[in-house]
Amino acid sequence: MQLAGLILISAACPVISAMAGSLETVLLVYTASLLANSVLDRERRAQPESASNSHPSRFSEVFDYLGPRRTTDIFNFMCVATGMALLGSLGGSSSLESIRQTLQESYRADRLDLLVGVGSTLGVAAVVLLFAGVAAPFGLFPLHSAVQNTFNSAPGGIAVITTVLQRVQAAVVLWRVVLSSMPGFEPTIQLLCIVLGVSSCLAGAVLVCKSESIRGLASNLWITWGGIALISVATGLAVETPADHQPAWQLPTGLQTAAFSIAISTVATGMLLGTERWLSNNERSIDFAEDITGLGQQEKLIALAVACALLTMSAIPPLPGFWCMAFIVGNAFQPGVESSSGAALVPDKSVLTAVVLLLISLLALSARSATFLSLMLHHEPIRRLGLTSSKVPAALSLAVSGLLVWMGMNAGTVLTWIHKLPL
Repeated sequence: MQLAGLILISAACPVISAMAGSLETVLLVYTASLLANSVLDRERRAQPESASNSHPSRFSEVFDYLGPRRTTDIFNFMCVATGMALLGSLGGSSSLESIRQTLQESYRADRLDLLVGVGSTLGVAAVVLLFAGVAAPFGLFPLHSAVQNTFNSAPGGIAVITTVLQRVQAAVVLWRVVLSSMPGFEPTIQLLCIVLGVSSCLAGAVLVCKSESIRGLASNLWITWGGIALISVATGLAVETPADHQPAWQLPTGLQTAAFSIAISTVATGMLLGTERWLSNNERSIDFAEDITGLGQQEKLIALAVACALLTMSAIPPLPGFWCMAFIVGNAFQPGVESSSGAALVPDKSVLTAVVLLLISLLALSARSATFLSLMLHHEPIRRLGLTSSKVPAALSLAVSGLLVWMGMNAGTVLTWIHKLPL
């Protein structure tokens, strides 16, 4: 019951943040999300042999919370709180709408696409602090250790729920506070998105190449796709948003592409951790060399779902990961927004460089995925798998495979849904 309550609180926090109208509300909700995930982390790490210390003192509870996870949470809170304080001072209000109006009048001329000033140092510091405060829950390199610890220590289902809700909460904070409320600071925001996004993509690809277990592979792919989401945002900041969102083959905006990337990476990561849970024995991690070799000859549907998940996150057509990359590349090559600092009617060079590095990291993912698929489909099994409830994993695997293939084959319908997002 307590676990369900904590998950419900974590799920409600992004919704409340998306509807919040003030910095105080966003900060309080973000703090509640950090506390809920911290308590959830402590609950899943609790050991049954603690009966000898069934009545711990208040001081011991306080020191228990001051562990590595709590230190990270304190750092995240301090960065976000300081960034919001600086933003409130810059905008002269705690209302997000008032801040947006003030900054728009200060840094924008009559036309929204004509920049007339450079963001102040106070605003730049606020942007940097806000990105630093959400980097760990978002799973960005070099603050990705918290996400890796969650993947390594929590049960598969809890790991997926926790990491997804943390990323969604961090994304909502960036959207409401930084992207929607700070016009005039697009160059700083774009630079941070490119630096953090590219570093996460490349670091995640390197870690994927060193992964030997499903759980480690899933965590490293999650880091890579966190970087992809930020690069999606960066490509959208470099181009002018279309005036009409027609449900046709019109490229999604950067925010819409980022939301799409988070959605498909969630499905693929959940499938990988589900496979790890179904195949696990004696509570040990599943190693590809021992357990995945020959999986296609024993559990064809599960192997099919794993293959779809890997190919999706490697951006292989016609699965939805390919369309996500196509949207990013398409936005990267669109003409830039007209600027007072010079003609920017050509694609942004920094965005193009980021996309090239992104494609290099995806090539590394594809090579590693090909190795895993070869082990599953073209080698004899090393050991026999004994699934206690094979019908449920097979049914879920078939459903996930069908969903990913359908999304890839019906890109027009997916585009229509994406254009309806309020982003």
